[in-house]
Amino acid sequence: MPLIELRCAHCGKVYEELVRANGEYPACKYCGGKTDQVYSGTLTVNSCKKSNCSGNCSTCGGCH
Repeated sequence: MPLIELRCAHCGKVYEELVRANGEYPACKYCGGKTDQVYSGTLTVNSCKKSNCSGNCSTCGGCH
């Protein structure tokens, strides 16, 4: 179960939560509203095949 950052669409609270990796997010633990994952735009990669990888996938074509 990954630890992800969630944001509530109703109350705006942002918090971390352990969730199942099925793409469904739990209701907000503060108000019961709909939540969605917060994306930071960076990713740490530890199995990249390119030698010039910065770990920031938004700046390259990906690891192939």
